[in-house]
Parts: sequence; C-alpha cells; structure tokens
Amino acid sequence: MRWFLLSVVAAVALPVDSSAELTPVKVLRVTNGQQVLIEIDGQGRALRLACLQAPRPSQQPWDQRASSAMNSLVKRGASGTFDFRGRDVYGRLVGRLLINGRDVGASLVQRGAVFAWDGSLGQCDQLDYAEREVFAQQKRLGVWSVNGGLRRPWDEMEALGGGEP
Repeated sequence: MRWFLLSVVAAVALPVDSSAELTPVKVLRVTNGQQVLIEIDGQGRALRLACLQAPRPSQQPWDQRASSAMNSLVKRGASGTFDFRGRDVYGRLVGRLLINGRDVGASLVQRGAVFAWDGSLGQCDQLDYAEREVFAQQKRLGVWSVNGGLRRPWDEMEALGGGEP
C-alpha cells in the first residue's frame, strides 16, 4: 500500500507532458476567459485554450469573471510557450498556454473561473483539469460558489439549439 501511495504522489508531481513541443509565443491580448491572441512565428493567431470552457456571455457575472481571471494570469506583451494540440472548426489554434512555466488553463480551472471540458480538441485525458475542477468544487470557488451549481455552458448551448460552447 505504501508503494502505491508513493507511486501516486510521484505521478502527480511529474510534469503533465514533458515530451510536448513548446513553441515560443508573445501575448497580444486577452479575448475572453478561454481565448487569447498570440504572436507565433511573426503572425497574430487566436488561441483557444484546450480542455476548458468559460461561462457563456449570458451567464453573467461569471463570463466577465472568467475574462478577469484570464487577464490576471496573462498580461499583454508577456512571453510564454504554446503546446499545440490542434485546430478547431473556426481555424483557431487549440492548445495549452504556459506563462513562466505555468499552465494558464490549469490555473483557470483550479480557481473555478472556467469548467474542465473534454469536448474540445487537445488530448484532455493527459491533463489534470478534472482533478483541479474537483478541488474548486470542494472549495466552492468561482462558478462552484453558486447554490445549486451553475449550468455548464455546453448544456446551455444544447438548450438553445446547438453551437460551440
């Protein structure tokens, strides 16, 4: 049993994906709680953070709070690295953004600013976002502070007739 616990602790302490190819980027601006505009290879590109979903604009004040949380973590002009995971149907890059070595998406999920979402591109099973979301739920942080819970953005979109969350 002790060996098992040590193995679990060691696994949690390891980097998410040390084999990921990280590309240097510069942050041009925050678009919302799940997207930033970055400069990559000399071009401006929209980057949608993988494996998370910010509250919908109709979910005020939570949508604005997600944007504020993103702005607190990501400053205009900041240098970082990008872990490319794919492109979405809108042509946006999808991946992880790391600023000072910290995964911005993981921080947003752990703060309760956004929801962990495995419906996007990005090999979400490799990330610990679900565990971070459980932490936020237990601490009643952000979207998890709402009595009865906040409707998840993808459930709201289904109720409204589809579209990307």
